[in-house]
Amino acid sequence: MAPCFCLLIGKYIMGENMGEEVKKNESWDARWLTIPEFADAVPLNLFHKEQVQPSVEGRKTAEFQNVHVFVRGYFTLERAQKIFCKITADDHYKAYLDGAFMGEGPAAAYHTKYYYNVLELGTLAAGEHVLALHLYYQGLVNRVWNSGDLRFAFAAELWDEKGKEIPVSFCFLKTDCYEGETVGYETQFLENFDSRKYPYGWKNTGFDADGWEKPVPAVWADYTLTKQPTEMLSYMEYQLGTIKLHAGNEHPLEPTKLHSDAVQPLEPAKLEHKCADHNGHIHQITPSVIRQDPDGSMLLDAGEEITGMILLTAEGKDGDQVKLFYGEELDETGSVRYDMRCNCCYREIWTLADGRCEFDPYDYKGFRYVKIVPDGGVKLSDIRFLVRHYPMDESLCELKTEEKTLENIFQICKNAVRLGTQENYVDCPTREKGQYLGDAVVTAHAQVLLTGKTDMLLKCIDQFAQTARVCPGLLAVAPGGLMQEIADFSLLYSQLLLLYYRFTGEKETVDRYYGIADGILKHFSQYAREDGLLEQVADKWNLVDWPENLRDGYDFPLTRPVVALGCHNVINALYIGAMETQNTLAEICGREMPYQTKEIKKAYRNAFYREKTGLLADSETSSHASLHSNVYAMYFHLLPKADEQKILTFMEQKGFSCGVMLSYFVLRVFAERGQYDTVYELLVNEGEHGWVNMLREGATTCFEAWGKDQKWNTSLCHPWASAPVPILIEEIAGVHIDAAEKDGYYWTPHIPEKIREFRLCVPVKGKKIIVEKKMGEEYAVIREDKE
Repeated sequence: MAPCFCLLIGKYIMGENMGEEVKKNESWDARWLTIPEFADAVPLNLFHKEQVQPSVEGRKTAEFQNVHVFVRGYFTLERAQKIFCKITADDHYKAYLDGAFMGEGPAAAYHTKYYYNVLELGTLAAGEHVLALHLYYQGLVNRVWNSGDLRFAFAAELWDEKGKEIPVSFCFLKTDCYEGETVGYETQFLENFDSRKYPYGWKNTGFDADGWEKPVPAVWADYTLTKQPTEMLSYMEYQLGTIKLHAGNEHPLEPTKLHSDAVQPLEPAKLEHKCADHNGHIHQITPSVIRQDPDGSMLLDAGEEITGMILLTAEGKDGDQVKLFYGEELDETGSVRYDMRCNCCYREIWTLADGRCEFDPYDYKGFRYVKIVPDGGVKLSDIRFLVRHYPMDESLCELKTEEKTLENIFQICKNAVRLGTQENYVDCPTREKGQYLGDAVVTAHAQVLLTGKTDMLLKCIDQFAQTARVCPGLLAVAPGGLMQEIADFSLLYSQLLLLYYRFTGEKETVDRYYGIADGILKHFSQYAREDGLLEQVADKWNLVDWPENLRDGYDFPLTRPVVALGCHNVINALYIGAMETQNTLAEICGREMPYQTKEIKKAYRNAFYREKTGLLADSETSSHASLHSNVYAMYFHLLPKADEQKILTFMEQKGFSCGVMLSYFVLRVFAERGQYDTVYELLVNEGEHGWVNMLREGATTCFEAWGKDQKWNTSLCHPWASAPVPILIEEIAGVHIDAAEKDGYYWTPHIPEKIREFRLCVPVKGKKIIVEKKMGEEYAVIREDKE
């Protein structure tokens, strides 16, 4: 077997090795271009409170949805030189240089702080070159992009390393070769791809673009641009028999095509692809053919859940079709469940032109299995899986132990975080593809530990801060055009700031967002009654937990869009907890303590504590005590210590009588109080509410709920269930990242005696720290990796 290799597809520039003019400018006064249909657009203001629908008149809809545009930018170099590209587009671009894929972007953002990318194109030879862009305007109002607002434009400028701009001449073609219905919550369009309408070769030099039009100035462009603060996506391509890896954004591009022109025969055998040593940091999948039928159809298995697309070549006659069915699981007949339980029906049709055609999908999906059904006489070849996500060096954070259940739990959570960190923290890569504030509390904690990077976390903090323009109490999802509000999530915003400070020690960053966090509390204070407790927080969804059947019988009507009259527990626990966190942030920033919480804690106890049971009830008129009503109070230390033991006993009895997100807080409550045996037992519990149940049901990424049938539309890749990552690293292995410590961490291991072998590595301040307990040894040791 030939060794795999790594093809680096461009470099995202953060301020070094670039033209002086490019280097010194964070902002960019770009020359925005568009197509004539959008030239006279008046951008729509889609910002609004969730319960106050916007009055948008004359809104263009269907004809300005699912718009694909191919752009060719010609430029000529008189000599060989290193070239840089500033580039952005709304909604999105994919960039190619002389046919080679360079990257895509920008990360979704609001137009008031829109992102651009800087690509290092490498040293190009003298002569003519083509910068090709595949632009996309989705036109839907959802959680993915800020679209549907009639802002469709792009800007691209080329510079040499001395800061001199290289002239570029653009032309474009609007294409209808991509058509399809929407899936999910109006999340994406299916891509029924018609090769008869696709101008093959348009990305390369030498293509005849006769008849293509010239783009026009987007005079309406009202963007404020800033350089994207995060790395661009990485890509890995897998093929049966060979493997090609694209983990870009690290080194200059060499002029090599992304996809090989060689047609590889499909081999119906499961082959393992092991990287060469220098590629060991890239996650590996093992794609295989499950079944190949006499009619030419085949069932493929990526080996695990992936985020990306299938690529293939077909040869047939004009009008022949290839049907593609994608799914996260197989149905009872052993075929792909393409009408997925997560509310996405992934069924697409590819129509061929005469001869050899290549399938060129645009948007990504979350899936594991693909069934390909060609018409008779169609020959398939060169089938590949292309996987995409935010870069993650797999070798930096790994767990190995003889307790394989624990190791597998860690791995499915790590996989979900890797795939769920795209250009932001997505809740799932299928139904919504949105960055939810509450989900991010768990996902960001895991992602920062797994990668040692905080850039995505800071972008997340900043983008939610920007939603204060809509409501000082913030939105629940950002960015995106969908205006959704969840009270619980807003009150957890300060947890992200505290996490960021713990990992970086950057007081100035905390201070910059301090007012945003305080504004949330001031917003909720409008619902405070005389004793300070909140009553009927009516402008946002009071969630408590999700789905509803995992609320442990919470005894209060959480009606939507307006919650019922009355005073309930969870919203008040989160409110007081946010006050306590704000006091901590004030101390970090050297500010005066803003909140005196002694009296409101008394009011909370008086309203919800039941002396008879020693537990906290769900509302001030209820005697029912759910797990939820007790967890947050314990997490934020809202009760006297004398009250805690009965609640801890109750929580231990309850286990995970909750959704997967709350498990993060449950585990941290026990860990903070030194009950590490309980933490471990909960992690590996074999009941229906636990990660072992996900493994029993075939999980390769952690689920949205504890089991496939525990929610009506369960996503099988949902990183809000990734609590085991931070819990295993911090509470079991004992590596607590703390920028205030000399080495960037402190160590307090609590590896159970029953675990005889344990090895976990974690990145800390550019180093890899290893916690290891070897067979036959009583104690674990910690060391810096010198390999």
